[in-house]
Amino acid sequence: MKRVTFLSVILICTFLFVSAKSIGLNGSWEGKLNISPELSLRIVLNITDNGTDGLAITMDSPDQGAYGLPMVVIESTPYTFTSSYNQAGITVNGSLMGSFIMGEFEQGGLKLPITLLPKVKVRPQTPVGPFPYNTEEVTFKSAADEIKLDGTLTLPGNADFSTPIAVMVTGSGLQNRDEEIFDHKPFAVIADYLARNGIGSLRYDDRGFDRSKGILPNENSEGNMLDALGAINFLKDRGYKKIGIIGHSEGGLIADMIASKDKNFAFVIEIGGPSVPGDMILLFQNRKILSDAQMPDNIVTMYNEAMKGYFDSQKDVSPVEFDESQYEIFSEKWVEDPVVAPLVKNLKDNFAVLAPWLRYFINYDPLSDLKQLEAPLMMIYGGKDIQVPADMNGDVVKKEVPKALLKIYPDKNHLMQTCETGNIGEYDQIEETISPDVLSDIKEFILSIR
Repeated sequence: MKRVTFLSVILICTFLFVSAKSIGLNGSWEGKLNISPELSLRIVLNITDNGTDGLAITMDSPDQGAYGLPMVVIESTPYTFTSSYNQAGITVNGSLMGSFIMGEFEQGGLKLPITLLPKVKVRPQTPVGPFPYNTEEVTFKSAADEIKLDGTLTLPGNADFSTPIAVMVTGSGLQNRDEEIFDHKPFAVIADYLARNGIGSLRYDDRGFDRSKGILPNENSEGNMLDALGAINFLKDRGYKKIGIIGHSEGGLIADMIASKDKNFAFVIEIGGPSVPGDMILLFQNRKILSDAQMPDNIVTMYNEAMKGYFDSQKDVSPVEFDESQYEIFSEKWVEDPVVAPLVKNLKDNFAVLAPWLRYFINYDPLSDLKQLEAPLMMIYGGKDIQVPADMNGDVVKKEVPKALLKIYPDKNHLMQTCETGNIGEYDQIEETISPDVLSDIKEFILSIR
């Protein structure tokens, strides 16, 4: 789904760009207190989620030279908090709203709103010019309609029409051409690396995001596929002869859809792309994330059973539309518990908002298209990926698509970062954007194709 930046919450996080809520409050968050038209102060909250022990919060006021002020956490949930710094009579509360915290700062009777964003992290792999290759800002039409999408064509200095060139397709959620998340720019890093090694690429802003216009013709992966097809047609019209696709997460599904119907692709590379139906992916994700959050087993089971009930209802020939009564059927066995209440709301909201995307995703079997691919195929998985697990998907590839070059990196997550746990909360804490060995293997695979 491309019409929201991150799919909402604990669960139904889909694959790449999971909900910021599933990432939680962990990390450093920065905002400005606008005290008067002439005066503003930066405030930083450093939040650590200690699991069952709750949140630990310290506050920095860089403009006043104050750091590490210990906040007393009065009450909290995984997505909200109320805290105080008693020595100065300060109270700060906040709620996680997608990719930012909406809060209120109170001191001495003065109440001020504050919006806190993730504090910028060091990203050493982000490309910085001048570059030893050529870039061109381009515009092309979607294959679905007349909507124009904006992108960047990156080419080695000695490129010609026989130079291998990859169309890069992002994962779920609205993203820019760099597939940017938490200051990581995976597609920019890949494009830079490939160009330095004689390989071109075209990456583009998703429809309706950044500089690309319009809304999706279909609110599902098939609609996204038509936009990617527009990028491919653009390169064909320019005369390029060796076009491939690099798809990340949902982008891998889109690569399957396109390349299974066109036998002229030079290569297909899927990074964390599912090889099993979407309901299997989502049920695994939800169970894993809830269990890692130390939710009681009975609640985890109830949540997944309700979700599975909804998924099953969408697999009929004429799937039913979501309504309130349908939701009550799926959740009628849930216990009355304050821990359950936000999960109930989350599941309900996701069913209502994401129904068109979900219906397509859970009914699409990527294996049917994978088996039809004639282009050289590389399937990449992180051994610690909790969004598209390597064992579930890699085993299917190994058995059903034996011609594919299957690469599983034991210590990588869904973003192909070298990680400790693979948990979503690590993504923005890791400075590495994408592991150099993954980049090298992608390059070697493309250059090996004659």
